[in-house]
Amino acid sequence: MNPYLAVAALVVLCGVVFLLPLIPALVELKREEDGLALKVIQEHAGEIRYFADGFRNYIKALEPTLQECLVSGGTAKGRMPDGAEYLVLGRREEAPLLPLEQRDEICPVVLATRADLVLPSATTFSRDIYAGGGFIGGIENCYRAILGDKDVRLGRGSRVMRWVHAVGEFRADEGCQLYGRISSDSAIRLHAGCSFLRLNAPRIETGPATRTEDQGKRTSSRPLNSPRMLYDHDFQIGAGNEFVGDLVVRGRLRVGAGARVWGNVKSGGELIIERDVLVSGTLISATRMHIGLGCTIRGPVIAERELEMEAGTRCGSPECPTTVSAPNITSAEGVAVFGTLWAREHGQVVKKA
Repeated sequence: MNPYLAVAALVVLCGVVFLLPLIPALVELKREEDGLALKVIQEHAGEIRYFADGFRNYIKALEPTLQECLVSGGTAKGRMPDGAEYLVLGRREEAPLLPLEQRDEICPVVLATRADLVLPSATTFSRDIYAGGGFIGGIENCYRAILGDKDVRLGRGSRVMRWVHAVGEFRADEGCQLYGRISSDSAIRLHAGCSFLRLNAPRIETGPATRTEDQGKRTSSRPLNSPRMLYDHDFQIGAGNEFVGDLVVRGRLRVGAGARVWGNVKSGGELIIERDVLVSGTLISATRMHIGLGCTIRGPVIAERELEMEAGTRCGSPECPTTVSAPNITSAEGVAVFGTLWAREHGQVVKKA
């Protein structure tokens, strides 16, 4: 082989190998598409109401039937375009009679009604449910999914496997297990013994109804031009003291009772917030976080392992909703979160000691 051709081939081959990693950059330089929004599969986009919106579109085919049954008070059966069987109810009192003839039965049909819906107990509903009126479920029921245009209430010991969305208030009685996404356009209330994963509403409360005002802590705001402070070891803010600035502690942090912290707080170790503390910004712990009685946290609350919240805790506000997140969350009765409460592995509401 001609040595000149061999050298030329080697140079060309090396040039191709060198240019291959640059091809995406050269294409982007020519087309300039990198500034466009990423293509996201909406099922995994994090929008908690995604499934509810999809189900609302799914039952649009039943709109004429729903209205006709509401006016006539009758019922209608049939199949959806995908082959699923449906049952449309016209009156509230028909719900316990028609789809379920005995206890412990599995209801395999899509239930839909424009009227109030009151369901019997000890029943598994393996298809989605739509209630245009109020929804009241019996005790120890199991639901796949529920869409309610008004209030939704689950009876004691019930389970939700996928999702619930209520335009009105969502309420779960004692011992309910909420495995999926729960959202409301109004409020969510969970009673003692309820477990949860992901909740979103303008107001989320645990236990019986209580006042959710901030008890006079609302008037103050964070000072301007506050400094950022870093401590390599454990740190403590004394009881009743005021701390101004963003605080980063690589060790364990304790904030004493009645203290005021005007800034964001991050701890590389355990973070203990004693009672009646106000934090105007974000709370972050790389391990475990405990928030005491009557505390007010304005910003997001994030713990990388565990989070405990005692009664009277307020996270966020109606004007500034926030996110509270940890793999494991334990909330006493009397806690209010405005926005999102997300237990990535397990969340539990416990009775007051």
